[in-house]
Amino acid sequence: MLVKIEEIQEPGLDLSQPLERKVLDEALEDSGGFKVLAPGTLSASFRKVSGQVHVTGTFDAALSGPCKRCTTDVPFDVSTEFSRRMVRELPKPAEEEAEPLVAHPKPSKKRKQQREDDEQAEMAASFEINEIDAEPFDGKTIDLDPIVREQVLLALPVTVLCREDCRGLCPNCGQDLNEKDCGHSEKKEIDVRLAKLKDIKLKN
Repeated sequence: MLVKIEEIQEPGLDLSQPLERKVLDEALEDSGGFKVLAPGTLSASFRKVSGQVHVTGTFDAALSGPCKRCTTDVPFDVSTEFSRRMVRELPKPAEEEAEPLVAHPKPSKKRKQQREDDEQAEMAASFEINEIDAEPFDGKTIDLDPIVREQVLLALPVTVLCREDCRGLCPNCGQDLNEKDCGHSEKKEIDVRLAKLKDIKLKN
């Protein structure tokens, strides 16, 4: 969702539209098997406050992820809320032209200390506490796609299980033990490297 600042009037702006599937696909590209089943709806509100733009929104989507035991795709829903304070980027200062080297008298210690104090005061004045955690934008448009990509990754579950008693895959043949028992679990498989040890008899 791309919103032009000129569209945000004094009362604010409320928008709601379907999520673009490609935005979610891009977010889940390297997520370890999570997929998009159906993109939901993105709703967002924009308010101009003291030269900044406050954005709040919600979105939902139907996703799927691999069960950690049997790797079967498990469908689930995500629903998340977000809020951002967008601050216009300050223009970068133009590169100053190199000045010719001119011999200047060495400043006195008192004058040098005064200059350092002035620089620190200037830095302190330019720092505003309300810009902590703010996100910059170009002053013309606000793009919510990066926020959606970030939020959908944060909403992914740490663990996905198709069911609590999932038996997983057989470590010998890879059979899904939820579908049928391959029989390997009933046999005591012996590592060929340790096979000779079974003939060793311990003396009392």
